Amino acid sequence: MGNTYWHNLVGALLKECLEPVGIEVRMEVPVTSAPPRADLILIQRQQGTWTEEQRLLLCDGLRDLEADHILAELKISESLNEDALSWLSMYDTLFLESAGLQRKRLQSVIIGAISPRSEFFARFAFVAVGPAGVYESRPRWGGMIRLILLNELADEVRNAPMKCFASRQEERAKGFRTIKRSGLFQISVAFGQIIVGLWRLLMQGSLNSPEMEGVTPEQVALLGREWLDFLVDTTPEEELSVLPKLEHLLGRERLDSEQRGEQKGEVKILTRQLQRRFGAVPDWATEKIAKATSQSLEEWSLRFVDAQSLEEVFADRM
Repeated sequence: MGNTYWHNLVGALLKECLEPVGIEVRMEVPVTSAPPRADLILIQRQQGTWTEEQRLLLCDGLRDLEADHILAELKISESLNEDALSWLSMYDTLFLESAGLQRKRLQSVIIGAISPRSEFFARFAFVAVGPAGVYESRPRWGGMIRLILLNELADEVRNAPMKCFASRQEERAKGFRTIKRSGLFQISVAFGQIIVGLWRLLMQGSLNSPEMEGVTPEQVALLGREWLDFLVDTTPEEELSVLPKLEHLLGRERLDSEQRGEQKGEVKILTRQLQRRFGAVPDWATEKIAKATSQSLEEWSLRFVDAQSLEEVFADRM
């Protein structure tokens, strides 16, 4: 599954989740001043120190770090091995130099979906630190590597978005259920669309299923949007109000979009009518039309029939 760019999928989800609280998320991180680019995610706070609001949205293994730059290599459909550790150490060194950062400002981590065998922990001296699923090792070439295993993370709200990418289906299911139960859907419509799209793909197969081959964040979001649109279209109006907030929000958003389209048409028609009757429409009238409600536009269109001037069309009336 080398053609599935998991860092883009995970990164797109984290961007929607973290950027509203001032945490920048970047994919395709340049670790050197020139190509090639590595398949990494950079999580970076935009200013000051980590706030409590930010830490509440960071998963275990990330939320306790003090560094303001977190460089994460994702191993979603690939097993962990010595090469992965060596590459991360290289990325860490190169990015540190390229970005001109002090050592304390950068922490590199590996986020793994597939749990390694016990021999892996023994061979590379990984020991559990802090919450479940978080390990650290100090390899022979120096430095410190933190490892986060998605299958082992606790079933908590802060871990839910990342657990959606765990290799074990039951752990993925916990992530999706927690998101639904906790109200994380309210973060944004885009976040909800990605989650629903991932649920449609990952809960019907494995991380290595053919459906995931080459999939992009845009395709996942489109799948989520299409499914939710279908849900809203097929739900009776009296039941729509009891749908989970995201689905109702999407239905409301689509209705608002349609209404904006209708109002835009009303603006265009009224402006043409006024131009034909009174000539060029002055700026004050154009501005008033642009800010008007549908009700006002309808009233002005009716007044237009008998009005003798622009001022009469727009006159305030009790």
